[in-house]
Amino acid sequence: MNVMTGITTEGSSVWGTRYPFHPYPTGWFMVGFSDDVAPKGVKPLRYFARDLVLFRTEEGKAVVADAHCPHLGAHLGYDSVVEGDTIVCPFHAWRYNSVGKCVEIPFTKSIPPQARIRVWPTVERSGIIFVWHDLDGREPSWDLPDYDESTRREDSGFHRLHDDFGGAHPQDIFENAVDFAHFPGVHSTGKTMANGELQIDGPRLMSPIKMLAVGEEKPADQAVPMSLAMAEVVGAGLARVASTTPYLPGGTSISWVGATPVDEKLTHYRVSFFLLIAPDCPLTDEQIEAFDKVSTEVNKQEQYSDGKIWPHKAYVARPMLSAVDGPILKYREWYAQFHPRPSA
Repeated sequence: MNVMTGITTEGSSVWGTRYPFHPYPTGWFMVGFSDDVAPKGVKPLRYFARDLVLFRTEEGKAVVADAHCPHLGAHLGYDSVVEGDTIVCPFHAWRYNSVGKCVEIPFTKSIPPQARIRVWPTVERSGIIFVWHDLDGREPSWDLPDYDESTRREDSGFHRLHDDFGGAHPQDIFENAVDFAHFPGVHSTGKTMANGELQIDGPRLMSPIKMLAVGEEKPADQAVPMSLAMAEVVGAGLARVASTTPYLPGGTSISWVGATPVDEKLTHYRVSFFLLIAPDCPLTDEQIEAFDKVSTEVNKQEQYSDGKIWPHKAYVARPMLSAVDGPILKYREWYAQFHPRPSA
């Protein structure tokens, strides 16, 4: 780190990254979308510099586990099969159930009591598969919040995995929720500002945001906002943005965003965008579909607006902030709770 500027550059930290904190924070992280794996399906994963396997039981439960069979090391993500609630190793057909216990070894009834694979705490909701990561292997210390998405409009929006945004740390990515000054320059909005006080509730940080139309010259308290949003950062690896606009009365746009480290050099960025439509929405189906089509295409493209910046930026530990910047330092102070022990 340059002690004069507070700028950390690639390879300058003890972890070989551009950040002065551990690359693998603690919390819930996205590792897939629900439609990535069908019942009896198997998919190899790699996150937090570990080989993992995602499989879905015949009854539909999503399971994420360490990938390598403890017998002789076969990777369970390739050529294994799922039978019932078990995954069968492709090498010697050892069978592991959905909690990781080996329940069958061919031609013997003697199963070593230590024969098991680590199963990661896994939650599936909103069409997304989440796992809990803790460097010390501790169980989840908090649950994902429940959100009412019962009015979700089926087939609206999109979901996508980006593996082309470099190795930005999740803290850096979700700083966008309080970086109001970046919206006009990066996302071509009008003036953007806080729409109330920052709200902090343990592992949740809620940032209310008001966006004005491009070219709006009235004072913020007199102008009709183009959009009102609640950007909620949920722990170390997730954000959920709920946005309303006069152009969609009775509707709310929802964006789930995930940043999950693959290793020290790559972070997977996932986004799931969809609409909630209240029963009393005055728009016709055709009008809602037209809004969905336009907003979906805009949101698809806007992911690259930030994504093209993250791979090349440095981390400024002591930023030179201006009067129009949001509460960036308060956000960083809150986020620090998710960093692992310094000796990790």
